[in-house]
Amino acid sequence: MDDTQGSGRPQLDASYPAPPDYYKLFTDTNIQRLADMDHNEAMEDPELKFLAVPPPPKTGSYTVFGRMWQVCDQLPTLAEQNITQLYPDGPIDRVAELKRLNHSVLFEFLELVDVLVKDPSQFSTCTERIRDVFVNIHHLINEYREHQAKETLKLMIQQQIDSKRQATERTLAKCKELEQTIEQLKREAADTKDEISTAVASKESQTDSTVQGNAEQHIHTQITQDGLAKILEAVQGLT
Repeated sequence: MDDTQGSGRPQLDASYPAPPDYYKLFTDTNIQRLADMDHNEAMEDPELKFLAVPPPPKTGSYTVFGRMWQVCDQLPTLAEQNITQLYPDGPIDRVAELKRLNHSVLFEFLELVDVLVKDPSQFSTCTERIRDVFVNIHHLINEYREHQAKETLKLMIQQQIDSKRQATERTLAKCKELEQTIEQLKREAADTKDEISTAVASKESQTDSTVQGNAEQHIHTQITQDGLAKILEAVQGLT
């Protein structure tokens, strides 16, 4: 997208940038035309091409807020950066090469100090060599980014697995504790039921004994009353 308006003024650094001129093309008529038209045909139309969504880029570069970004995000080679490569091509021991480059930095710094003492006008050559060494170190470190990303992802996944395993173990332990509590409640309920049954049976036995005693007392009273009645009748007969 162009960062300038129709007048040609740059809008990138403006505090309140004006919208691009093609916003005027977003009319109801053009939107309806775009809906009735094929995408390829719309991209060829001088007005509708601003309304149609372009396909995502697969190669090249693009600009965002004034910075250039590559579509394929990959580490550029030292040759593409116009930097002298200070380590051999092919499979290498990066740890050993980083140590060697680190020693080279110290050596180049001593060279820079010597040059500043003897011929300060030649310091730029030493600073360029130091810059090349640091860029090579940085490039070797950046080549570890993919490996670092994989190891970081593995660590994150392992942490998630450990966390879920611990949560599962806590859940199983709590389930076992609940099962034990339920079994204890069942035993207590059974004991309580037995106690209630015993108490009810004892109460019923006491009730039966009381009823039987009352019945016997009632019979004894009735017999006594009948006996007294007969005695009275006998006494009355005698008189």
